[in-house]
Amino acid sequence: MKQIISDRKVQHIKIVLEENVEPIESSFKKYRLEYKALPEIDIKEISTETIFLGKKLSFPFLIASMTGGADKARDINKNLAIAAEKAKVALALGSMRAILKDPSTFPSFDVREYCPSVPLLANMGLVQLNYGYGVNEINKLIDSVNADGIFLHINHLQEAIQPEGDTNFKDLISKLKQILPQIKKPVFIKEVGSGIDFETAKSLSDIGIQWIDVAGLGGTSWTSVESFRREDKIGFTFEETGIETTESLIQLKDIKSLNVISSGGVRSGLDIAKSIALGAKLASLAKPLLKPALESSDAVYEEIMRFKQELEIAMFVTGAKDLESLAKVKIVKI
Repeated sequence: MKQIISDRKVQHIKIVLEENVEPIESSFKKYRLEYKALPEIDIKEISTETIFLGKKLSFPFLIASMTGGADKARDINKNLAIAAEKAKVALALGSMRAILKDPSTFPSFDVREYCPSVPLLANMGLVQLNYGYGVNEINKLIDSVNADGIFLHINHLQEAIQPEGDTNFKDLISKLKQILPQIKKPVFIKEVGSGIDFETAKSLSDIGIQWIDVAGLGGTSWTSVESFRREDKIGFTFEETGIETTESLIQLKDIKSLNVISSGGVRSGLDIAKSIALGAKLASLAKPLLKPALESSDAVYEEIMRFKQELEIAMFVTGAKDLESLAKVKIVKI
């Protein structure tokens, strides 16, 4: 099992770097923020700070889950963690099921020492509740990396296309409801590139989930990634199946008890600003940081700070002095 997971993670990294895994254009290009010709603010006084899981972030940004379990994953996650700490942004680890199968993979996820003051999220597939895992395993993953919360990702389309996918997604909401009170840290639900609809989000909110990462169409498609691992072309039939990120944000905005994270096609600080205007609390991305993470923590940090500066400029041209003001800026479909 260790070798299977490790080989798959290496293949994932190679495919994301070398193949076209973004089959459709980012939906953020379909929207624009209302421009203000005279903002009446000093750009130096703009505040992009926010609080997430009780910790201060320099701007509403989460480095999305990427990898773990493979040899090179250790360097990637270490560089991401160092950059996250320096930039004061949150970090999510890749799927950690490998630790439960083979503890020798743990070092690739063990990066808390490099990001001691920022939010760190563990990660496991929600479907694993149907494959012998439960609250004990979830809490073990949280403890193992001293995480502030955990992503339980939902990815039935990816699993259906993945040659060795786990596809029993039966009764997962009821099973999650049963164990949710026993999970020691906040639980986040995350898609992986196909978006989340209102009905699913409402059902999750009704059982106590307070954070959802929509991870919609328009960014890296894990359906596409898995399609490149198949010997046939079935996967490519479904690479545009799902809900665009902006549509997910609009749908979920009506669920008042829910905090939403925007990902899936976020490629700039302007996209982060649009995300906030569409109702998100944070924005997240992965692919633009993968190549820098293979290089150095400094390369990752430089990219993150570019996003922050772009966000500040986006706020400046809309007259938004802080994130609360930005959330009220009018955003229109082009």
